[in-house]
Amino acid sequence: MSRVFKVLVADDEKLIARSISRRIEESGRNFKVVAQAGTGLEALELTREWMPDVVFSDIKMPELDGIGLITRLQELNPTILCVIVSGYSDFEYTRAAIRNNAVDYLLKPVNPEELGTLLARLEAVLMAREKAVVPNRETNAEQIVQKVMIYLRENYSQQIDFASVAEAHAVSAPYLSRLFHEYAGVSPSRYLTAYRMEQARKLLRDSRLSIGEIAARVGYPDPFHFSKTFKNSEGVSPSQFRQPGDPDREPDEDGL
Repeated sequence: MSRVFKVLVADDEKLIARSISRRIEESGRNFKVVAQAGTGLEALELTREWMPDVVFSDIKMPELDGIGLITRLQELNPTILCVIVSGYSDFEYTRAAIRNNAVDYLLKPVNPEELGTLLARLEAVLMAREKAVVPNRETNAEQIVQKVMIYLRENYSQQIDFASVAEAHAVSAPYLSRLFHEYAGVSPSRYLTAYRMEQARKLLRDSRLSIGEIAARVGYPDPFHFSKTFKNSEGVSPSQFRQPGDPDREPDEDGL
């Protein structure tokens, strides 16, 4: 049975994102839309979480445009296939995106036949890549996951490049993500985030370090990013977790 390939769709126009997602799901190809993003930065965060095989991105988005997103995605994981979605008036941007390693582009409004043809080509590329990835038969897949888990726990305070981690274990980043989902139930990025939040909770309870110092110690150079991630994970901000129910508590550095 062929693997289902993960897709992320990024477009600040929700109706367009939903339309593209629906057409991908109904194409009959081995693709599943795992996430939709409304900004370039959100797309980058969701990519770290889901490690999709393909990203469809609008060329113009808030915070980080399509070209900037493609550049960041290639740094994060060069195996991700990026497709730009743009209007006719944005064609010069589209050409720039192609030069920045976008594999193809679609013009708005997206033509279903063109999308179907593109999906068939992307599927062929990904299936050929899957066949080419042959891990060392003497290395058990579960052992790879265990080794990566140990590496992440030992290096959680550092910036992690999952493509490099995968390469060090002689597999591709998508294959590593697949193994993690099979044996750990989460992506490598989610596993790392959960471990970082566990360490953050300990430091918030047992130390007098500032929020910024704790953020840096658990791998977040940006305190705002740390606080946002912590709040998404725990339901409260770091300072609320440290001082629950204290009406006179000082706000976080990011105001959360």
